[in-house]
Amino acid sequence: MFQPTQPWGPLHGRLTFASSNTEESNPPEYEAFEDVTPRAPTTRALSVLSVDMRAMDNKKAHNTSSYKNTSLIVRRNKEFILIIRFDRPFNNQQDNVQIEFMIGNSPDENRGTYITVFIGKEKRDGRWNGRVIGTQGNGVTVGITPGASCIIGRFRTFVTVITDLGKQRTPRNPDTDFYVLFNPWDPADLVYVSRDTDRQEYVLNDVGIIYNGEFNNISSRSWNYGQFEEGVLDACLLVLDAGKVPLLYRGNAIELIRQGSALMNSQDDNGVLVGNWSSDYSIGTAPTAWTGSPEILLKYAKDGGLPVCFAQCWVFAGVLNTFLRCLGIPARVVTNFASAHDNTGNLKTDIILDENGGVSRSRTRDSIWNYHSWNEVYMRRPDLPEKYSGWQVVDSTPQETSDGLYRCGPTSVNAIKDGELSYPFDARFVFAELNSDVIYYQSDKYGNTKIIQVDTTYVGKLLVTKRVNSNAYDDITSTYKYPEGKLHLVQKHLGMDGHTCPIPFPVILQPSSWRVRQIAPGGTLQYTDTITPQSPGKKVLMACLDCATVRQVTNQLEIFVQ
Repeated sequence: MFQPTQPWGPLHGRLTFASSNTEESNPPEYEAFEDVTPRAPTTRALSVLSVDMRAMDNKKAHNTSSYKNTSLIVRRNKEFILIIRFDRPFNNQQDNVQIEFMIGNSPDENRGTYITVFIGKEKRDGRWNGRVIGTQGNGVTVGITPGASCIIGRFRTFVTVITDLGKQRTPRNPDTDFYVLFNPWDPADLVYVSRDTDRQEYVLNDVGIIYNGEFNNISSRSWNYGQFEEGVLDACLLVLDAGKVPLLYRGNAIELIRQGSALMNSQDDNGVLVGNWSSDYSIGTAPTAWTGSPEILLKYAKDGGLPVCFAQCWVFAGVLNTFLRCLGIPARVVTNFASAHDNTGNLKTDIILDENGGVSRSRTRDSIWNYHSWNEVYMRRPDLPEKYSGWQVVDSTPQETSDGLYRCGPTSVNAIKDGELSYPFDARFVFAELNSDVIYYQSDKYGNTKIIQVDTTYVGKLLVTKRVNSNAYDDITSTYKYPEGKLHLVQKHLGMDGHTCPIPFPVILQPSSWRVRQIAPGGTLQYTDTITPQSPGKKVLMACLDCATVRQVTNQLEIFVQ
């Protein structure tokens, strides 16, 4: 008998999660009930003749008609219609029919990979809603509404007639497969966007412009996002499969975006693109030769998940933008001119000069790019205060690791502007990219250094993105940072002024060893350490606990030092 996976039964070895949309495990066409004595039927059992997914009509209603894909594509929490044709008229008082939707190779009701919708005499509540809209002859029109937080991906469909003796299912039929995407048209979805003009630009526009050059000499390149081209949707789902992203997490927009950031680069996995900042591109394609995302994603899929050579920041951003829009997440590419790379995490850009006044490459770890491109996604952040929803930075160019992988974000643009850097994810790194002071040190022949110049305005000169329904750019610098006078107050709040503080806050931590063998659900932890304030006045103490078991637990406390 086919049974969906039961994850809470006895476990043998480690608990694993299904992480492939491609692999399948399908139920038998006939499933007999155990210990049932045959008896004369009161009515002739139904037999399913056909299932019509009404792909054309549904795709129009779900804003997915542009996808060059013959299968049905719907958006979650919006009803779609299918028509089931039986061998006789359907009687909803006597007939018992369930529609089963499955994804992956371990269908499981508890994990949202096995969905049942009942029509007929048996009524049950489930993750998805279903209703009989009407009947005509032997046909039944059924409305199905996927859950507002359901998994994104390709589902399989089975119609099952239940009798006293067992279940009779329709055979596996790829023509009844369908895709579920995020729904920026629906307020219940985390990626909801209220204005139609924004949805047209950040979800449905399949071409765009990425800006580069210098802040006082901006140039641009056209980019074909091509999220609707044939094979691109399947390639985007393959990216998640290749990265072994559990299906369980694919309904969580925050988690999927974070995973996507890591999977666009191949720095520590078999991600889509190989970064290359040398001048040797002999074994691949020069970053400047790419003009769009489809050829990259389709090559990645055709080669079975082999990373594509080569990319730099605008290529990473362009392909990630395609990935996000294709799955229904509002996204855009942003360029930051004079973008700092803070390797040391001190919110400053330290440039060490040698005896001759040149940059000491061996001692300077930080750097400044004339421009750097990343992405923004528009979404609600239920894990943050409400004012920090909206545009979120996500960056797939491999610069620094975050939770062990080369990725960055999503982090709130509003939180960056306010200098609230304790919230997830990677706010400190993004803040430094556009706010850090550039500090020049002169070194002597003995290796001693002293500060000779501080430039407080060089980094983050200008941030731009393509304007809605236009080929011009929008200056969005003010969404990230205050004018220099107010910015200084934010930096002062963070302990960035004075340039003598060894860590971002004016305290000295006395490190100690701390090991916890087991953390019980609902339990508490207590950790004691010593801090020594270095100056009087009001201080903000921020703490962030982050490890493999406890993720991004943050809090802050205002204290007054005499």
